[in-house]
Amino acid sequence: MQITGSGTGYTFGTVNLGLLGAGSSAYINLDEFASKAKPAPGALPDGELEENITLTLNAYTDAGYSALKWTYERTVIVYWINSNDASFTTDYDDDFDDGTTMGWSAVDESHNQGGYPIIAARTDYVLSASYSCRCDENPDTCPNHVRSRMEKAITTPNRAKVFAIINVRLHKMSGGGRVCGAKYLQIRYDGNILVQLGFYDSVVGGDNLPINKWMRIVVALPSNSSITMEIAYDVYPSTCGGNGDTSYFWQDDFKVVSKN
Repeated sequence: MQITGSGTGYTFGTVNLGLLGAGSSAYINLDEFASKAKPAPGALPDGELEENITLTLNAYTDAGYSALKWTYERTVIVYWINSNDASFTTDYDDDFDDGTTMGWSAVDESHNQGGYPIIAARTDYVLSASYSCRCDENPDTCPNHVRSRMEKAITTPNRAKVFAIINVRLHKMSGGGRVCGAKYLQIRYDGNILVQLGFYDSVVGGDNLPINKWMRIVVALPSNSSITMEIAYDVYPSTCGGNGDTSYFWQDDFKVVSKN
């Protein structure tokens, strides 16, 4: 299987996905698969722009990707917003630069030892000076899935369009000869999954999503609602004990913006 794409102004890679047997399925995260220059503010009338791109999946009958069997195309809508446009109202702007977590708390979802996860404003990795918000998780038993979430209760405005902008950075535990895999990240509200990067497996090692880089995720939210925003991160360490047992994930410059 092989995937590529096309779209005006976009640059796509061509990724060879490997063998997929008849009747089977696979989930693969494509990091930096496509790129485009950031549109100038004037290119987004009223702060919004819709574009179409085409993703093309090719199936070959040989490992050299030369004997094409069939092609499948899907059109995907790319939706840009300029959250700084005057047409948008900023309803929440959590930059953590007061040195607090601004109402975010940490919750154990799976196999954190006593006292974890912990959450605090930190200065080690930030998008805007001087603080970000970091959650630390630490396993009680290994091998096992260790999962934590940051959460905050918010009330969305009574407007037609409401978006949350989430900026996250992931780190996995290392050191002491252990092997650990970053498995998945979920953006949710009230337990409803809006975006998932990566996937659940119990393979020792192997990262199913990007780590050690900032990622921006934008999601639509229900209007005029009291909800709890959730950012959950799952890792799978092979062994526990010694230095390097803590995994971290950060967020910074969380926003909710809206417009009619």
